[in-house]
Amino acid sequence: MSPPAKPAWAADLAVLGALCLLAFAVHGSALQGSWRWDDGQHLFYLGLYSPWSVFLDPQVTRAVSGNQFAPWNLFIYQVNHALFGLKPLPYYVHHLLSLAGAAGALYLLLRHWLGRWQALLPAALLLVGAPAVHMAQQLMSGHYVNGMLFACLGLWAYVHAVQKAQWRWAVLAAGFYLLSTLCKEVYVPWIALYLLLPLPAGTPRGMARWRLAAPALAVALGYAVLRIAVFAGVGGYHQSALDGWRAFLGFGATLARVLTDGLLGANLLGVVAGVLCLACAGAGVLAQPAPARPRMLVGLGAVAVVVVFPLLFAVQAYADWMAYTRFLWVPWAAVCVLWSLKWPARLARWKLAALLVFVAAVAQQSLAQRAHDRPIDAMFEAHYAFAMQPPAGQILAPFEFFSPISMTSMIMNAHAAQGVLEPGQPHARPALLRTPPTDAAERARIRVWSEACLCLVPLDSQPPDKQDDAIRSQLSNAGAVLSLGKTLPRVAHGYAGSIDAMTVAGRQLHLSGWTPTIGPGRKLVITGLPPEAQARLEELVSTERPDIVQAYQRPDMLHAGFRATLGFADEASAQAASQALCALVTGHLPGQEHQFLLLPVQGHKRCDRVLIPPPTR
Repeated sequence: MSPPAKPAWAADLAVLGALCLLAFAVHGSALQGSWRWDDGQHLFYLGLYSPWSVFLDPQVTRAVSGNQFAPWNLFIYQVNHALFGLKPLPYYVHHLLSLAGAAGALYLLLRHWLGRWQALLPAALLLVGAPAVHMAQQLMSGHYVNGMLFACLGLWAYVHAVQKAQWRWAVLAAGFYLLSTLCKEVYVPWIALYLLLPLPAGTPRGMARWRLAAPALAVALGYAVLRIAVFAGVGGYHQSALDGWRAFLGFGATLARVLTDGLLGANLLGVVAGVLCLACAGAGVLAQPAPARPRMLVGLGAVAVVVVFPLLFAVQAYADWMAYTRFLWVPWAAVCVLWSLKWPARLARWKLAALLVFVAAVAQQSLAQRAHDRPIDAMFEAHYAFAMQPPAGQILAPFEFFSPISMTSMIMNAHAAQGVLEPGQPHARPALLRTPPTDAAERARIRVWSEACLCLVPLDSQPPDKQDDAIRSQLSNAGAVLSLGKTLPRVAHGYAGSIDAMTVAGRQLHLSGWTPTIGPGRKLVITGLPPEAQARLEELVSTERPDIVQAYQRPDMLHAGFRATLGFADEASAQAASQALCALVTGHLPGQEHQFLLLPVQGHKRCDRVLIPPPTR
């Protein structure tokens, strides 16, 4: 008598366990990680806002998500903190489990169409590609990962709903789809898959598909209304890459390059693998019976919408696309699924060879991504460690990564969060470089980032020219003009300093005032101007303000004064700007090192729409 066959769910459960093991085997080094990238900002907001307000208060949602509707990102930190406090190890365990869960959900979804091994291939590829390598080391990417989990489960439940003609599955699908949209906006276009993706063979046809998609479609429509209300538009971090039909070809070429370079490598092997992906899509269509090919083409078109639409607001001329590989997470999932398609019988023998070339390109790019990210991750960890456990007697000159203010802002946010989230523990304030070193002993106390050892080293261990450059970059004035046509992000913590005088002279706008600046330099941002203003910062110099020294009793604030000149295309634009501009500066005084501060303009506290909402915890 033969032994009874194991139930199908047991084999699927074993596959899910294997995917979990694969995730930890490939990305287990993340378990040695600490705080990185934007973790400081999320920890700071974690100390301010309760979970309910992140989802239900539009002002809080906009503050914690910039101009992307993604409240789930902070919610993950809130859950982790409630369970684990400020110990990063369990945060990474949770993160890798979520990554394995996303792959497992993709596997379960594909099982509606494919056999077990066919469905396993894309799920495994998802875990080993460059986006997964990049995101596994970033806690701040958890909402991308959770969004994939929910989006795949939503489609999985929807197919069940159509097959079983049961509304409870349709409602469950809509619930998962809603959760995915709260994770990241890249999952909103997945509603196209509900409506256009070919259903598995044997699924009942007719109007049932459209009726059972109604709950998810209602979520999509409701989301659109809410998104426009909260963020005053549908755009992302940037304007759309398409400002007219003439830009279509240019965008297409840029998109092809970004996808190929980011996923498969900017070399011949990557190009060949990219061409093979297109061949794989074509072969998948040809393998279908002739009557089914139109449905297959419609399904591939729906997938193209899901992949391309979010990239309209993300694909820009980035200098280093490998720093943004998380943007390619959904496209990567689509590319992985291509390799599960059946090829025509006469071409089937070539599929294995093509897959091997593809896998070689994937492995090469994943290794390159790991090598690219390792020093960046180490840099963030070293700076966060200095801010949260400052070594006695040392002074930090933060590395300028994205901008002169980004690193300082992130690590000091984490330091400020410690005081709120661990109120019973002493937290020493880190010393940041604000004034020039007066002698060799003080220079020896300064720490700067070194690529050679991937660590912070004494400033005087560097060549003289690098020492001077490090000091100059920290203590020089730096300014920027951000012309935004949308609702300004809520980033300012309060008012400080002042713009005392503002005059228009032809096409120039002259500003003078003071900022709460220690030492000779400040980091100033002018915003509130429409994109058509075409403004530029032509001058930003420090001036002496003995009155500020007297008011604060701080001699190191002698150079708190400033004079700035903005240039415009015409005098009318300069006049309009004088009535609308907002000015923000980074804080220097103790307790303000993590803050962006608004400057009152001639005694008027304008631009209060930039202030972060009051705490809700």
